Amino acid sequence: MTITPNAMPRKANLIHQQTLASLIETKPVSWTHKQLAKGKDGKEVLVQTKVTRDGLRFPLAQNVSDSNLDVMAKRWLP
Repeated sequence: MTITPNAMPRKANLIHQQTLASLIETKPVSWTHKQLAKGKDGKEVLVQTKVTRDGLRFPLAQNVSDSNLDVMAKRWLP
């Protein structure tokens, strides 16, 4: 019995894989959060706090919602 092309497993498109990977790729991002607070003597004191988190590698990837990524992954990947 021969296997018809429809019954054969689909191969994932390399460009689709790379696109999805780049949309979800993250990198560590840090910045300094500055805030004015009252000191012990009543004067204003600048308090600096360093904040670190994982952010998306490419800024335009922030425009794509998680639900759209799920739809693309289901459609593009076998």
